[in-house]
Amino acid sequence: MITTDRPTLSLFQAFGIELEYMIVDRDSLRPRPIAESILLDADGNTVQEVSLGSIDVSNELATHVLEFKTAAPTSDLEKLENDFAAAITEMNKRLATQNAMLAPGGMHPFMNPEIEGRTWSKGDRTIYETYDRIFSCKSHGWFNLQSCHINLPFANEQEFARLHAAIILILPYLPALCASSPFIEGEHRGSLDTRILVYKNNQIKVPEIIGSIIPEPVFSYAEYQSQILQKTYAAIAPLDPDGILQYEWLNSRGAIARFDRNAIEIRLLDTQECPTQDIGICSLIIALLEKLCSLDIDELKTLARRYPPERRKQQLLAIAQDGFEADLDLRDLADVFQLNAKATTVGELWDRVVDELKQHPRVSKRKEALGYVLQEGNLAERLLNHVGATPTQKQLETALRELANCLAQGKPFVPNNR
Repeated sequence: MITTDRPTLSLFQAFGIELEYMIVDRDSLRPRPIAESILLDADGNTVQEVSLGSIDVSNELATHVLEFKTAAPTSDLEKLENDFAAAITEMNKRLATQNAMLAPGGMHPFMNPEIEGRTWSKGDRTIYETYDRIFSCKSHGWFNLQSCHINLPFANEQEFARLHAAIILILPYLPALCASSPFIEGEHRGSLDTRILVYKNNQIKVPEIIGSIIPEPVFSYAEYQSQILQKTYAAIAPLDPDGILQYEWLNSRGAIARFDRNAIEIRLLDTQECPTQDIGICSLIIALLEKLCSLDIDELKTLARRYPPERRKQQLLAIAQDGFEADLDLRDLADVFQLNAKATTVGELWDRVVDELKQHPRVSKRKEALGYVLQEGNLAERLLNHVGATPTQKQLETALRELANCLAQGKPFVPNNR
């Protein structure tokens, strides 16, 4: 059995949320790899993390990306939204001294990672160097990704089983809500959530690391160790003989168990234009998981086993491409929410879910943010409405500046043809 020393939280008692943003030049909007000159201690030394109130800001592999995260789990998502906004404002003040600013979205729309990507160079670089030696990290799948992570606690193995089963059910449908990466290298290549497409291939040399993106339906600590983690460690061992990467964070599925903090971390969400939208989507996801975790445990496990991970992956990729308009190929959530059999799109499913959960306190407080996404489209769809499928470089620069303004001002992105 896996144990940790820290006090454990029960299901839905508190949450940890992480938001990643890119640093861009205020004039050219190109990536600015300057995190090492921004993350400084009181003596002016580069550090991997600084605290801005209740929000910690830390480095990532790419030095044009910063991660904002809760310093401790919290149950007050309204306060958290304000805390994120305050931390973003403070960081933008610091970046302004170098003519830079934060920008949101799942990917930089015209970055060339081979030319513009820079790796964190300070401190112990053993892990970064090992990843680069094995996978050659000069690609979009390593350097051009910004996501929102939700950490959900479990207090014991029974709660882990419920939470893992419920997360397996919802993962394929999440890109419909949160896709925000329709452009790569200045082009729209057919997908609303391009980040997922490049993410799924960044470690293709060792496919066991990401599996089918959707986790295997396992519901005990021992099964998770034997069927997911140990298989992953064994697969990379020939390339990592010193065991540098053989820890639970190596697992890159769309949701991963973090036994070191008794939580499951959902990693499939593109970052939105401002924390109001991120927290709104996170609130709906949490409310949906609460609903599913209230089901009979045997029913919940049966639902999670209903389709193999590869089948769920195909649904995920279809939704990453087409969003709310994607065909509804799986009927697990549809059956839970008694969706009309004539409903055939993922958008109809989400309409039904939100309607069913509209009285839930987490959802009712976020009806404006959620209603905007359901009515006007996810951020990727709104960006495409704004600049079209074949934008010019100037149009993409203007759109990215507008997104940065949304982040700074805490407001949703509204396409100019609305």
